[in-house]
Parts: sequence; structure tokens; C-alpha cells
Amino acid sequence: MKTTYCGKLNLNNLNEKVELFGWIANKRKFKNQMFVDFRDSSGIVQLVFTNVSDPLLTKESCLKVSGIVQKRLEINPDLETGEIEIFVSDYKILNSSKQIPFDIDNNKTNSANEDLRLEYRFLDIRNQKVSENLRLRHKLLLLMRNFFDKKGFIEVETPILGKSTPEGARDYLVPTRKKGKFFALPQSPQLFKQLLMAGGVEKYFQLARVFRDEDLRKDRQPEFTQLDIEISFASQEDIFTLCEEMWNSVLTELGFKISKKFPRMDFDYSMKHYGNDKPDTRYEFLIQDYSEQFRHKFNRKFVKAIIFDRDVNENIKLINETFKKNNGDFFEILDLSCATCEVGIGLSKTEEAKNNKKSYALISSGDIEEDVLKSLGAIRTLLNDLYNLADPKKLNFLWIVNWPMFEMDKETKRYVPAHHPFTQFEEDSLKYLETSEFDKVKAKSYDLVLNGFELGSGSIRIFDIKTQKTMFDILNISEKEQNSRFGFFLKSFEYGLPPHCGIAFGIERILMILTNSTSIRDVIAFPKNAKGVDLLTSAPSDISKEQLLEYNLEIKK
Repeated sequence: MKTTYCGKLNLNNLNEKVELFGWIANKRKFKNQMFVDFRDSSGIVQLVFTNVSDPLLTKESCLKVSGIVQKRLEINPDLETGEIEIFVSDYKILNSSKQIPFDIDNNKTNSANEDLRLEYRFLDIRNQKVSENLRLRHKLLLLMRNFFDKKGFIEVETPILGKSTPEGARDYLVPTRKKGKFFALPQSPQLFKQLLMAGGVEKYFQLARVFRDEDLRKDRQPEFTQLDIEISFASQEDIFTLCEEMWNSVLTELGFKISKKFPRMDFDYSMKHYGNDKPDTRYEFLIQDYSEQFRHKFNRKFVKAIIFDRDVNENIKLINETFKKNNGDFFEILDLSCATCEVGIGLSKTEEAKNNKKSYALISSGDIEEDVLKSLGAIRTLLNDLYNLADPKKLNFLWIVNWPMFEMDKETKRYVPAHHPFTQFEEDSLKYLETSEFDKVKAKSYDLVLNGFELGSGSIRIFDIKTQKTMFDILNISEKEQNSRFGFFLKSFEYGLPPHCGIAFGIERILMILTNSTSIRDVIAFPKNAKGVDLLTSAPSDISKEQLLEYNLEIKK
């Protein structure tokens, strides 16, 4: 077993004879010498070969080398080992490499086409940045486990093969040899962790693998990891205190600085001023309401705007496209330094415009307030992407509270639950169920947001059978279907189910933010690409006719 690592060598090892194992990261020749950047899992050190011209010493070949540690004449400040080099006395090629399909650039993860990197992910992992991301992931999970262990929590693994139940996204189904019978992969361990509370576990956590068949984006993958937490006999305040302490403990240990107490924001305030329920509070340019002043000018019920202090002319096309993609109705951009219309004159008097010589008003108007707000919220996010408004070193945690229990489904024109069906109602708003004023019903739900991303979501759970059946009735789930789909879970309500609450955090999302990565794919060892395909193994793939027959399946043409 190797005992000496490239990245650990320094001036304390001068004149020592060392034996190293690793890969050729780079090489260059000068007269009769060849200089090699030699990499292993700990870092890079420079090797010096003399009078060697072996054609098998190719980039990314795996070697065993022996040599003497010497002081470098010219220090390389970019390397941890930049003060020393190894004069090679002997080497053995353990496995020579053919020409690599792309350069492994230690300074960035996007030096090659992403699909090509994912096809050769075993090479891409040699990239120092990717390797560091995986090490950070390991440390983060270890610190989480240690924290919850000290708090008296126990980690319990829940089934991967389970029952298909509605939880917000499409299930991945697993066929069985029992005709017409399927397992489903878990979207979350929701029902099982609540059953653990029924079992008297009281303090549960799990680093759980979960699966969701939904449209992908930079912060989504078909399979990912959650930090899952559930507690009996606890309140929302207990959850908040625990989570704030956990993130402070873990992130401080990793070298990050955050506030000890996280601010809170009402859902309604977040929507009205940020245009979404996961606001990035690292920068300003909030949405302001001008409906009263300019409703008659736009002939629309709602008029809202962002006053922006940068020249947007070069990005007008992209801004307009973003507006349309987010159901915007009517959009206008006004240069307030030269606007002569009534709207421009009015907006130029706002504090934001008066404080800047050059300001633009990005105005959205329409008859559906949600669409007006969301279109401007998307533009606000785009402005940050275009103009780097947020400090990338800041970590702004934020609790979003006072959520609505229901939201309007635009296709069916009916109110549907905004959360999973096991979320408790706010008692004061239950009266609105009797009058069918679903928009006024509140949920005992909470999200933790970080830098514009939903990091975690949780709620106080329903624990009495009457309230649970009320929720199922609202969902139009018949009693027969309730028993068929949730019978195993509903039994627990009749045997002393305690009050309980919980939350779950996305591990990849926090790592994406901590590493300033552009996608959660950069913090996963073997991710799927943007289309949900594993290019390394070519999955998903076809299966044989014999397998289809064995599982009683037929492919429709």
C-alpha cells in the first residue's frame, strides 16, 4: 500500500528517497530533461526525468516512480509542493494511456464539452476541481452525521422499493415478475419517516437517496440525496433552532461564515417583492407596485416594475424572451433619464431612479397578478446572471413562512394542494374551508432558501385521522382509494401517532452553492446530463425480449 502522497511533500522531505504512485498530468521537455506534473489524489508534484524518451510516458499514464526530493531553483507559487521537485531514479509504467479525448484542466470544470466529459467521467474526476467537490461532499455528510449523533438522533434507512403514492412529481416505476404489480422508487421517505415517529423513534435523520421523474434543470437530477429529518413532540421553532444550529456547526467547520439566526419572510411578501418563493436577498432591485398610478395608462389591472441602474440595451432581446417564457402579458422598458411620457416622469421620481443618473424601468402589466409578479421575478434573476449583482461569497439563508395551503391549477381552474397531503393546516384558517375560500387557507409549512435556491422544505404533519381524511376529501380521493393507496399509513393514526414535524434538504444544491458550481452535476460523481441520460453507461437502455416477457411488459410502437 502506498504511504507517500504527492501533495503532502514539502521542504521537510529534502534529500529523502520517496516512492510515489500516480498519473502524468502534464509533461514538457527541455534539452535532455523531461519535467512531469505528477498527480495523485492529494495533489501534484513535479518530477524530473533525465535522458528518458519513453514513448509510453503519455499524459494520464499510471506510474510508479522512485526518486530524491530536491529544492526547486524557481518556486512555483501555484502549487502546494511548488518549493520542491523529485529527481527520478527509477520508474515503472503500471498502465500506459492512449490519447485522451480532452485536456483535464485543473482550474475549471468546463474546459471541454460537458457531454464529452460525462462520457469519460472517470477521466473528468481526475480534474482537481471535481475531485475537491467530491471531498467536500464527503466532509459535509460526515459533519452532518456527527452533529445529529451528538443531538441524540439515529439514522434509519428506509426502503428504496416501495408503493406509488402522490408526492408532487412522477414516480420511477419498477416492474416485477408478478403480473401487473410495480414498485415505485421513493420521491422522499415521507411516509416511512412518519411511521418511524409512530414507532417511537422520536429523533430520526437519514442521508436518503430519492428519485423524481421530472424535467431537469441546473439544480435538478433524476436521483439525488436528501438530508431527511423528522422529530416527535416538536414545534416549528424547534425545527428552526435545530437547523440553524446544524448549518452553523457544519459550515463553520468547513470554513464558511453565516448568520447564527436566519431571517424570516412571509410567502406573500416574497412573491410581491421578489416574484418567487425562493428570493435571492444578496442584491436589491425589488418589484414595486404602481397599479394605482398607472392602471389607466396600461389598461390592465396590475402594473409593477423594477427600477434598474445599469444599461440594459445590449440585453433587451434576452430580457424580452425571459418575460415571454414566464407568462408575461405586456412588457415595456423605459430609459428614465430621457422618458417624457407620464409613466416615465412618474417613475423617474422614485428614490431608486433619483439616486442614479442612468436608470431603466422594467415594467410588467396584466390582469393576473401572479403572472405579472413571476415574469418580473424571472427578469430579476436574469439581471443577476447578466450583471453579477450578488456577492458570490455571501451565504444568505432565509426562512419562507406562512405558505398558502392551496394554489390555483390553471388548466383545471381548481385549487389544488401546494404541498404533500400530510401537511397540517393553520387552525385559524380552517374556517375558510367551509366557505370554499381556498386561497385564504394557510399551511404549517416552511422552506429554507439559500441564495435564490430552495434548499429545504418541511412542515408540521397531520397526526389526527379526521384532519387527514379532510385533506383526502379535498383531493377527491375516495375512501376506497385512500385505503388502497394509504391504508398502511392510516393505520398508524389509530395507535397513538404522536404530533411530529420535519424537513428535508437537498445535499447537491448546498454543495453547488458552496463550490460556486454552475450545475449540481459538478458535485455528483456520476451524474446524468441535461436530458437525463447517463452518457458513461448509455443508460437508460433497451432491454431484451426475454426480459420484457419475464416482467409481463410490452413495448408499444
